[in-house]
Amino acid sequence: MKKRITETLLGLLAFVCCLPMMAQQHPEWQSQYAVGLNKLAPHSYVWPYKNAGDVRNGNYEDSPYYMSLNGKWKFHWVKNPDNRPKDFYKPSFYDGSWAEINVPGNWERQGYGTAIYVNETYEFDDKMFHFKKNPPLVPYEENEVGSYRRTFSIPASWKDRRVVICCEGVISFYYIWVNGHLLGYNQGSKTPAEWDITDKLQEGENTVALEVYRWSAGSYLECQDMWRLSGIERDVYLYSTPKQYIADYKVISSLDKKEYKEGIFGLEATVEGPSASASSLSYRLEDAAGRTVLRGEQPIKSRGLSNFIAFEEQRIPEVKPWSAEHPNLYTLVLELKNPDGEVSELTGCMVGFRTSEIKDGRFCINGVPVLVKGTNRHEHSQLGRTVSKELMEEDIKLMKQHNINTVRNSHYPTHPYWYQLCDRYGLYMIDEANVESHGMGYGAASLAKDSTWLPAHMDRIQRMYERSKNHPAIVIWSLGNEAGNGINFERTYDWMKSIEQSRPVQYERAEQNYNTDIYCRMYRGVDVLRAYARQTEPKVYRPFIMTEYLHTMGNSGGGLKEYMDVFESEPIVQGGCIWDWVDQSFREIDENGKWYWSYGGDYGPEGVPSFGNFCCNGLVNAAREPHPHLIEVKKNYQYIKSALTDRRNLSLKVKNWYDFTNLNAYTLHWQVVGDNGTVIKEGTHKIDCAPHATADFALGRIKLPSNIREAYLNLSWTPDTPQPFIGTDFEVAYDQFVLPAGKNFHAQVSKPEGEVKWDIDRQTGALRSYMYNGKEMLASPVVLSLYRPVTDNDNRERTGGARAWKKAGLDNLVQKATFVESSAKGGKAKVELLNAEGRKVGTADFLYTLRKNGTLEVKTTFVPDTAVITSLARVGLAFEMPDTYNQVSYLGRGEHETYADRNRSGRIGIYHTDAERMFHYYVRPQATGNRTDVRWVNLTDEAGNGLTFRSDKHFQFSVIPFTDMNVDKATHINELKRTGVVTVHLDAEQSGVGTATCGPGVLPQYLVPVQKHTFEFMIRPLAK
Repeated sequence: MKKRITETLLGLLAFVCCLPMMAQQHPEWQSQYAVGLNKLAPHSYVWPYKNAGDVRNGNYEDSPYYMSLNGKWKFHWVKNPDNRPKDFYKPSFYDGSWAEINVPGNWERQGYGTAIYVNETYEFDDKMFHFKKNPPLVPYEENEVGSYRRTFSIPASWKDRRVVICCEGVISFYYIWVNGHLLGYNQGSKTPAEWDITDKLQEGENTVALEVYRWSAGSYLECQDMWRLSGIERDVYLYSTPKQYIADYKVISSLDKKEYKEGIFGLEATVEGPSASASSLSYRLEDAAGRTVLRGEQPIKSRGLSNFIAFEEQRIPEVKPWSAEHPNLYTLVLELKNPDGEVSELTGCMVGFRTSEIKDGRFCINGVPVLVKGTNRHEHSQLGRTVSKELMEEDIKLMKQHNINTVRNSHYPTHPYWYQLCDRYGLYMIDEANVESHGMGYGAASLAKDSTWLPAHMDRIQRMYERSKNHPAIVIWSLGNEAGNGINFERTYDWMKSIEQSRPVQYERAEQNYNTDIYCRMYRGVDVLRAYARQTEPKVYRPFIMTEYLHTMGNSGGGLKEYMDVFESEPIVQGGCIWDWVDQSFREIDENGKWYWSYGGDYGPEGVPSFGNFCCNGLVNAAREPHPHLIEVKKNYQYIKSALTDRRNLSLKVKNWYDFTNLNAYTLHWQVVGDNGTVIKEGTHKIDCAPHATADFALGRIKLPSNIREAYLNLSWTPDTPQPFIGTDFEVAYDQFVLPAGKNFHAQVSKPEGEVKWDIDRQTGALRSYMYNGKEMLASPVVLSLYRPVTDNDNRERTGGARAWKKAGLDNLVQKATFVESSAKGGKAKVELLNAEGRKVGTADFLYTLRKNGTLEVKTTFVPDTAVITSLARVGLAFEMPDTYNQVSYLGRGEHETYADRNRSGRIGIYHTDAERMFHYYVRPQATGNRTDVRWVNLTDEAGNGLTFRSDKHFQFSVIPFTDMNVDKATHINELKRTGVVTVHLDAEQSGVGTATCGPGVLPQYLVPVQKHTFEFMIRPLAK
């Protein structure tokens, strides 16, 4: 290990020696070595605070020694660096004719340049910019430059004190000046860069200027799957310290490795700057009530420029440990004191006592193996990558409410407030370095293998670590994402392991090489997970935690149940992080005043580099409104899971999947509800069940009434004491079990008072008219339906899916009748199914029977030609009705959209909705609104007149306010047009949705078999 570290340091020295030569050839922003000039060494945040209470609340911005420079800045933008105002940084420069821009905020979201979305490639590696990738060089003539200026005045109380300017995040490369003096430069957009500006300040007005380049050599390491944007995207601020100041500190807050009950506290600090007299550094550790638990003080022996101070390790018996379930925090207050004991500087942070380790091949928190129930999170908002505190708070609220316990900062360190929230409210965090060179591939050209890029890799990883090392929420470090593997990641891993003993380090592209503590491949199927758990060569010694899985692009998220089954049955397979949290889209308004979500290719000239809507894979949309699959995530991630072991006595087995919480902290609310909506019996139950344990109990025998076919046992768990974002009435887990009742019971169906008339189309064999009391109920014939408006996943299915459907012509079928007969009591039709080319793809028989009670039975037998049809989206009936019939009631899974492979979250019940609410607005319009395990559905007008549909078998259905063709052809939601009809689908079967955009497609058990299908629906009028 020491040899590797020495080699690294020698290599870094050699690189530094090359800097003058490199600078002669190209500007700094064209060099991989130019990671920064004159920046302060990376360190943990040492924000000034007024008192311990402000430390506890994170209110550093209220300190008299903190000044935000956010707000309006003067701004000038050019497309070519040669046209930039070269002397704009001088205080005398006149900027009165310049526009203003909001800081923070990407300039592309404020009217300058073009927002470009690409995934794996470099956006500048394109004919639009007349450039081919050639690291470290980027385009010159097309490299946009933003020049920023503003003034500020230093408070009188800062006189004779040290002043630091901090830029939290500026992309991609920038020079910075104060009062005309060049402070330095920086590349690496996701960690703070600081400069000591004390000797550059003047009384009265001061000027700060930044010259920001869209692209730089650093862009080669920022090839993440995100919008490529530019400018000052995070906070800019000043803070002041005394001349002698706390420069850095490192907290050790662990637990004993035997019982995991005793807290171990250690503290190291660096004090820098001169002092005319003796001084001391003290600390105190306070619990949540403000009581001092530990304290210590040491004199600063040297009055020189740097003093390293290590406090003696101390132990806290019965400490309250930190975990995502119980984020117990202590407040650390650091005080620098003068000889009279007066405090000259106060800083600190929140401290959580916990361990994070790989133990016996499993990832453990506080000695307990945990399942990672995670999500990835990009920073995204309407402003670009500038995210407000309020939006961050909404993110963590939704995550906690939906049983998410882990967040991966993909793919870069995030705004510091996010770390405070995760510490405070309890989310395990994977903090990831801002390193992705995906556009160079993983082969010989990979920058991971090019040692000239080691300083840039090392700088980003060291700055990530040093900034955030004291946060208890961080339980895993990640070296980067999709950047290949090679010497640079071996050396950065070696460095991390030499300095970090309290957290595992992972890197996905290391796969099963030595330089990762966790096997963290992405988008593997359940068969691969099981194979790893059984792998013997090489012997498995690391947990498998997927760094990304369940790609939730559009109507997606199918198959999560199968993943959870493996996570909960294979000890060494410990979950993963769903891709991803939020759609990276922007709300825009078209020329007709209609809003829509934008995505790649929607900005700039035709031919702009783009990877389409691949940026829209969120569990929530950009406004933080949940997609239906987030509800499925909450259900599968829940910590309380039940099984019905005896239907007669309602005996249950409950598994407690919490890691640190007994189920006696929750109350079970149970109901037995009939299929007519009547509550038959209900109650509450308390149970004592330790973490990871199971418990058995019985609710007792309940006699079900004879006037129902089935009943539903509903279980719902709520906390006994309120938690952040989760009140005592908030449901954290639920299960449902179907109880058979009178299986031969059939509700009486009265004969309608009016007359039913119907008609078969002699050309197509379809039901073309259904009239009740002289009123036509159909707006289009009832035809066989085998296709659906394609989802994003359908387009990427490797076998089957949209390509196979369209190849067979299922998107444009015509029914050609070969035999039709009808009478007052019924009829028959035999049809051939022809595609647009006139090719026969199958046959269908329709049997129509009109009963005396007005019910029209439609029995359909479909036989595909398997030489043509290799895959089916659905098998069912489709038709349109006037949009006055838009009120929907049904007995089935709800109340949200469900599909065959994404319906665990849907509870069977009677629901009332309408066609508008059934349509979910995915960024790109696609199939939506489906309901599964349906017993019956009523479709009526507001007065209650309409049709009811039933089947002897459970079926699926949807009702939406647009035509299928409109949904299928629309690329944005502003292209959807209402035409006075609702589209109705009654499906015997429909394919699941899978995750084929990046990962497994629809699993075999959720595909529609390509075989003969026979199904029947009953149609009857409803009248009030």
